[in-house]
This record gives sequence, C-alpha cells and structure tokens, in this order.
Amino acid sequence: MVSIGRRPADRAFPDGAFFGGVREGTVVGEDAFLQRFNQGLLHVEGARLPEAVASFRAAAAMRPEHPVVWFLLGVTLRTMGRAEQALAALHAALRLRPDHPDTLFHFASVQLELLWPDRALPALRRLVALRPSHEGAAFALGGALMALDAPEEAERAFLLTALLQPDGAAVNNNLGAAIMAQRRPGVALGHFRRAIRIDPSRPEHRKNLGIAQLMRGELEEGFREYEWRMGQAVWQWNRSYPGKPVWDGGPLAGRTILVHYEQGLGDSVQFVRYLPLLKAMGARTVFECQPVLKRLLASAPGIDALVARGETLPDFDCCLSLMSLPYRCSTGADRIPRDIPYLRTDPERAVFWRELVYGQARPGDLRVGIQWRADGGNRSIPLECFEALSQVPGARLFSLQQATGLDELERLGERFGIIDLPGRRAGAEGFLDTAALAECMDLVVACDSVVGHVAGALGKPVFLALPWLGDWRWMNHPDRTPWYPAHRLFRMARRNDWHGVMARVAEAVAEKVHRARS
Repeated sequence: MVSIGRRPADRAFPDGAFFGGVREGTVVGEDAFLQRFNQGLLHVEGARLPEAVASFRAAAAMRPEHPVVWFLLGVTLRTMGRAEQALAALHAALRLRPDHPDTLFHFASVQLELLWPDRALPALRRLVALRPSHEGAAFALGGALMALDAPEEAERAFLLTALLQPDGAAVNNNLGAAIMAQRRPGVALGHFRRAIRIDPSRPEHRKNLGIAQLMRGELEEGFREYEWRMGQAVWQWNRSYPGKPVWDGGPLAGRTILVHYEQGLGDSVQFVRYLPLLKAMGARTVFECQPVLKRLLASAPGIDALVARGETLPDFDCCLSLMSLPYRCSTGADRIPRDIPYLRTDPERAVFWRELVYGQARPGDLRVGIQWRADGGNRSIPLECFEALSQVPGARLFSLQQATGLDELERLGERFGIIDLPGRRAGAEGFLDTAALAECMDLVVACDSVVGHVAGALGKPVFLALPWLGDWRWMNHPDRTPWYPAHRLFRMARRNDWHGVMARVAEAVAEKVHRARS
C-alpha cells in the first residue's frame, strides 16, 4: 500500500538549554558532578558514546534531581540504539522538567522506534500544543496517528507540518498518504506530485502516486508509476539474473521470457492471466511461482514451463516480475485480459468434493463457500461477523478456510451451521482442494485473499468483503471490478465496521436465495 516516509534524521544532540556544559555555580559545591558531566560532553564530542554514558550515569547518581544529565544520558543511549534504557532516562528528565520541548520530542521518538505509537501520542500532543513550530513534532505526531489508523487527525498534523515546511518532500508525501487513507485519492494526487517535484529521486513518492492513480482507475498512468516500487530500499521481491536483461516491452518472437512471482499468492492467481499475451507475441514462457500454487497453476494457459521457487530454472533470454506485466502490456481499463475462467479444477478432486458437498446440501439450498481469514490482518473478517449470513434461510455454508482461522471455526462453526468437510490436504495439494470446493459452490463469500482470486479465476460468483481502504486492485468502483466480472464488491462504509459489511452481504445472499426459488 501507500508508503509513509520519515523526515531527515533527528539531530542526536540538539542545540539549546540542555547542551553546552554546566557552568560553575549552576550546581553549588559539586565539583565531582561538574567533572563527570563535562567529561560526558567531551566524550560525546569525540564520538566516544559508551564512555559518555558512563560519565552521565555517574553524574546522575551524584545529582539525580538534575534534568540536564538525564536528558543527555537518554539522547546518548538513543543514539547507541539502546531504546528502552534511553526511555527510562528521558522519563526521569521529564519528571523533573515536564514541558521541555526537546525532552518531549526524544521521549516520543524513542517510543515510536519501539513501535509504541499509542504511548508516544501524549508527549507529541503536549509538544505540539506547547511549541507548534518545533522541528519534527507535528510530523512525528502525524506518523503516530497514521500508525493508529487515525488518518483524519494525521492529516491535520501533516498540514501543520506542511505550513512550516512547504518544500518538504516527505511532508507532502505523508499528507497525501493520510488523505488516501480516507479514500480521497483524487485529492492525494496533488500532494504526491508536489513531493515528486521537490524530490524526484524518491521511488516511494512515485509509487504512491501510481497507487492513487490505480485506485482512480487510471490504469495506464498508474501502472507506469507503480514501476517505481522496484527502487524502494525495502522492496523485497526484486530478483537479479546476471546477464539476463529485464524485458522492456520489445519483440519477443523466438525468445524465452522468465516471469517470476511478486508479492502474495492472490497476486499470482490474478496476474497469471497475462502469460497468454506473451505467448501471442511469439514468446516461450517460463513462470516461476510460489511452491504451494504449482499444482493449481498447472492449468493456467500460456505457460510453457511452470517452475516452483527453489527448482532449477530452464534457460531464458529475458525476465520480468509478474506485477510489471500490466505495465509492459499497456493495460488500460478496456484492455484487462478477461478470458475467464482461466483456471480449471483437477478432475479427480472435483468428483471427490462434489460428492461430499452435494451429500451435505439440502435440495434447493444455495451452497455458499465462506472464507474469513487473510494474511493481512486488516483484510481478515472475524468469524463472529458471519452470524447474520448463517441465519439466512436456504443458504448452506461451507468452510473454504485453509490452515489459519480454524480456531474460530472450532468455536463458532457448529453454532453457525458451517460445514467443514474432512479430507482437505496441505500445501500445493490443498489449493487443488480449495479450487474444487469453490467449483462446487453456487456462491463464494470471502475476504480479500487468495481464495477470492481462485474463485474468480474459476469464473465463480464471489461476494468480496473489503476493508475501509481496499487494495488498489479493486479501484473505486462501487461494487464491481473489471478484473473479475462475476465479483460483487461490498466495501466497508465505516472504518472497522465488519458487522455492517456482513449484514449487507447477508441481505444480498437472501435476495439471491429468493431469486433462485422464485
């Protein structure tokens, strides 16, 4: 999703009242304290931080009521990466001087480094109230609020930062991200573009612009900017094959192209549809997939050689990441490959599961396969929220959940009348079972996960329940998607309101049952 940036690194030892030594007379009659304190400052200037910590600790033991020494001890420990020890020292400084801006800032910053944004909020809010112009305070407050899923408040904090630093690229990027999190991609575009004008070298800003464009359905422009994701230092799916160029969209006739997977299982299922386009250009295609998908994707068209990650690759002339195919194939809203279904179920598993499913479904029942747990926590739906669906007369619920989420099924499955058929296998064989089970259903109700993609690739009707901020692939269409014509999207109307989404799903399923019986 959209990347939140950091401002330039904090000065470890800020200018101001807390730095510059303690003068004679500041602490009366404490020559030993003065000696230790000023030794600590000399060690800091010489970058001898362990020695500085020892000196400041000794000084603090002599004068524990002095806020300066606790502050500098905390900042030194933070600089050394000893966050929890730094927090204790800075907390001691705050007890002695609660409104000192630099202490508040470093205290909150350490908590953010420890991934405790909720604990950082009070100090950041106090600091912004005391000194709105403090460098980095409003920016850090905005980042903490984004981490706590409060983008409206984060937007206000980043707006304040933008007033103070109008030419800050990271500020404009993060302001755009906060606006995006409120489902306002059109407004966010301007802030991402401003960030790019200020610092055109930052791939995060270009990628974020691409995501905003994709969410608006501007696919050609969006996929072009989305290519910048590859330049991010944190991007973990880049692959390098010495001597093998990345395909630039040129002629492929008579050449072998390796396409390797990128990101999640659902991405592989969704974008494998592009391989036939490469075949149509005269290429021999090799697709390297996740091992658990190899059996399932064996039925996908356009693949000459299917290889699981870790297996020996055949020779090839050029390569490309799977998620770059929409860009290289000039995808627009009217040029999405829609030859669906493009996956097929294993015939033997289809017969096996059909007998079990039909044996459990009452005549006239609508067979509904359900799946509630995804890899991404914000996309997962608590099984409790399926209660309204479980009460729809004429709907028979079957579990399509694999591996995770089975604890919820054990707790609520019987109460909700969910049928969990035995015989599911693990790994690559398990995805064959999932596909065959989905094929037996009249409808699949799923969260945004690989199961919804598998059912869509099979051409099955899917009611897809989406969180407040859906992934860019679902764009901003109210309830339909050009990627899977048989999908119907149910978007969260209020943040964190899965009950509301699933109540609407239950109503739609009830209508479907009624139409089937009339």
